Amino acid sequence: MKWHDHCQYMEIPRDYSVQDLARFHGHLGPFIVLGYRMGRHALNALKANPFELKAQVFCSGVTPQSCLADGVQLGSGCTLGKGNIEVIKSESVSCTFCAGEKKIRIIPKPLKTLNQNDPDYELAIERYAESLYHLHDEEIFQVDSL
Repeated sequence: MKWHDHCQYMEIPRDYSVQDLARFHGHLGPFIVLGYRMGRHALNALKANPFELKAQVFCSGVTPQSCLADGVQLGSGCTLGKGNIEVIKSESVSCTFCAGEKKIRIIPKPLKTLNQNDPDYELAIERYAESLYHLHDEEIFQVDSL
């Protein structure tokens, strides 16, 4: 029996709604949704727990791309506090996850560009992000084994 088998709050499933994502992040945007979905996929695909899994988030390092890291934390359980997630500045956006010898790279498909001059721009972002939440994984990203 593992030491954490008796722990009540270890490895609680991370099923977060769009409202939960917005509550954590301060608003709902495409990158937090994308990061959440990528993190969940990695956790399930690698059959790991949040202590075994490590995440590298490749992005510009500034918003909105850096919001991906918040979603990855919620979806995968990798956190800054545990030190098993890092943001690496990059011109392209992707995430690499590893657990033991298993490693995958998840590359998002291009996001839709919204008109910033739209008077309802923030609402359009929110609606687009919510639509991403409900799509199938293969519609929003590609997964490569490494």
